[in-house]
Amino acid sequence: MNLDYIKTYTELVKLGSFSAVAKKLSVSQPAVSFQIQKLEHDLGVCLINRNYKKVTLTDAGKRLLEFATTVNCEEASLLKDLGHLRDDVGGDLQIAASTTPGEYVLPVLLGEFLSQHHAVRARVAVDDSISVINGVKGGVYEVGFCGSTPPKGHSLESFKVAEDEIVLIVYPGHSFATREQVSYKELEEAHLIVREPTSGTQKTLEQLLAQSGLNPSRLRPRLTLGSSQAIVSAVEACAGIAFVSSLAVKQQLNSGSIKKITLADVKLKRDFYCIYYTERLATRLVQEFVSFIREKSSAG
Repeated sequence: MNLDYIKTYTELVKLGSFSAVAKKLSVSQPAVSFQIQKLEHDLGVCLINRNYKKVTLTDAGKRLLEFATTVNCEEASLLKDLGHLRDDVGGDLQIAASTTPGEYVLPVLLGEFLSQHHAVRARVAVDDSISVINGVKGGVYEVGFCGSTPPKGHSLESFKVAEDEIVLIVYPGHSFATREQVSYKELEEAHLIVREPTSGTQKTLEQLLAQSGLNPSRLRPRLTLGSSQAIVSAVEACAGIAFVSSLAVKQQLNSGSIKKITLADVKLKRDFYCIYYTERLATRLVQEFVSFIREKSSAG
């Protein structure tokens, strides 16, 4: 069977007259009649009832219409798939990430994405959560990853990427090191090391403490540092104790250079998010990347 004739037959059923099909396809009416007759000849059946002014289908014609609908759908799907294979995803991807997801979550996801798309180049800027949100909002970056959801009214879309727990860490010689749990009041007298105020970890810690009925302002930081790794190193050097992401201290906990302590009656769980503007998913690269991250997040 000729696929072009199948398409002509589908149009005839849809439009209801030979003249309408001829006009739409820019061919003569006898040409339309010839194609339908050729289909009937090749199949050995009558497809349309010619005893009526309006086009009506025989049983064989109805069965061919089912087949034609399937063929048209399959052809469209084939062309789409071949288009994807022909035009591989490529280009430059501009990403911003806050420190913790930028160091511990994004590299794994990005590594897998790049291994699937060899023509893609990615640049990741690591900054605090507020800068990440502002960078995506301002169009400097196409996609962002951070521990804070975008403020309402900024038209940013977001979805959860991963979960995390903020933990209290101490050095082995600290007075807390022999204990499994401490109270919040005891922390008020401790030498705390903290992240900068714009850090997603710091903001989330303060929010979670406040939600538990505790006053974050009662804690008196001794040292403020700009990254999780700097804080971990400072704790290892006995400069104080600190709250950090559990993702940042796996190696140190295993080696015994620091110890994790539970804060009584407080749960310090948080989420990381992927943020983007829906209207900026204009390129296939950004669309594919956001879809990949969403799929991986759902699977995890």
